[in-house]
Amino acid sequence: MFAGKKGSVFTLVGLYILTIPFFNGLNVTTYDNSQVLGNFGASTTVFTYSIYIPIFVMLAFMPLGLKLGKQIKVRTMILSAAFLSIIFNTASLFASSIEWFTFWRSLLGIVSVIGIFASMVPILLKYNPAFNMALLYGILQFIQKGSQHVYQYLGTHFTSFYNWTFGIYFLNINFLICILLAWYFYKADVAPMKTKFQFDWRGWIIMILFFTVILFLCAEGQSRNWLNDPKINLAAALLLILIGIYLIHVRFTDDPIIDPDVYRFKNVIIGTFLMFYIGVINGTGSVVTGYMTNILGFDAVSGARTHLALLIGLCIAIPLSTYLLFKKIYLATIWIMGFACYGFYHIILFFRFYPGIDSSDFFLPLIFKGLGIGFLFPISLLYISEGVPPKLSASRMMSGIIAQAVFAGLLGSAILGTFISGLNIQHKTGLNQQLTELNQMAQKQLANSKRNFLYMGLSETEAQKKAEKTLSNKTSQASILLAYKDIYLVMSAVCFFPVLIILIFKLWRRPLRRVDVEPIPI
Repeated sequence: MFAGKKGSVFTLVGLYILTIPFFNGLNVTTYDNSQVLGNFGASTTVFTYSIYIPIFVMLAFMPLGLKLGKQIKVRTMILSAAFLSIIFNTASLFASSIEWFTFWRSLLGIVSVIGIFASMVPILLKYNPAFNMALLYGILQFIQKGSQHVYQYLGTHFTSFYNWTFGIYFLNINFLICILLAWYFYKADVAPMKTKFQFDWRGWIIMILFFTVILFLCAEGQSRNWLNDPKINLAAALLLILIGIYLIHVRFTDDPIIDPDVYRFKNVIIGTFLMFYIGVINGTGSVVTGYMTNILGFDAVSGARTHLALLIGLCIAIPLSTYLLFKKIYLATIWIMGFACYGFYHIILFFRFYPGIDSSDFFLPLIFKGLGIGFLFPISLLYISEGVPPKLSASRMMSGIIAQAVFAGLLGSAILGTFISGLNIQHKTGLNQQLTELNQMAQKQLANSKRNFLYMGLSETEAQKKAEKTLSNKTSQASILLAYKDIYLVMSAVCFFPVLIILIFKLWRRPLRRVDVEPIPI
């Protein structure tokens, strides 16, 4: 079925390279959002929807994509996925409105899911790492996380020279290479994992409705001030109703998308919570990006270059954690190292949130974040999969994805933005209250600013207003810095807390047990 000798490194590398374009399909049009926003002239809210919708469409299509991936012949499937990706990706280039742009990107997200499943099937069949899934999970996470930052850097760098359309051309070249590799490596066109097609259409529709409500919360929750808005309250109530409807639905379905029986396994319950927990502590990266852009004035290229430090941590942690898991190290060791690295990442940045920070000051904390990602992400996928029978593997996969990507990643980031805004207002109010005549330092700065504006030829009244505005801008910057410091101080405690729990209660003092290969690990 495949070119090359069985187990050859050349074939292994080629098969893994095939996965990279599909993992990064939705990244290429986000290298410079300001350019995309300016091109279509959409409102901020509409543009927010255009970012979220393709992601939710991709997540919603995963259960169906997994089923279809077993029915279609592998060579046909991956060639079709790559070819359709080029078509949909190119169509977004000629979109006349933000709505059409979002539509084509959503189709690209759907095809990317099929491409991921298609490109992973040969790896499972040829190398069949059932004896130690740590190898497969480790390599997969290394490719997924590592390529994301490399693509981000290259895309941002060249977009600054050209424009936002570079990412589309760049991805098309990747898919053309993908077609050539698939043409070479896949000699036979078979569907080795094909089974009788059976899909929970009713449960899928309920899940789509569930994701639609969360999409609304993510896009408009902060602007509507969350539970103070009646529509937000209605959406939250609708989530509970949809969960109830789904629980009734599974009683009359043989093979639901998420089978409640999967939660009879203790590691699935704990693993789902841990994946949510990891998603929360990983989601504070948006704070650093906002700090670089809004406070320090970094451009997109500088921010992407700085985040390459994550690759150093990934290159150390993922091979190391994979090797340790392969050698049957205690799970507690990996958990402690991962949470501790995230803790150091947050606490170091807490002390470095100050005006005038240089890009080199982000180097060390981002390495720690890369280490945290490398230690925690593979083991979280392995732990939640441990001992789960193949029949319930899809339920386990969707449970982890919804916990980490939907609730922690997407909805959690929106809620985090609200907390930061609230803390910013509190700090700014407190700082403004200190700008009285008794504050000699503030009065001195006000007088110096006013004097400078008078030298520039402004009138007494205009100089006074300009000076007060300048002082107010300084308090605004100080208040947002204090808000960032508050968040990162709390998150450092959140990261170190699991370490204490593991040590005190002596948890996970055992190696990894058996992990099945079904479905493809995501």
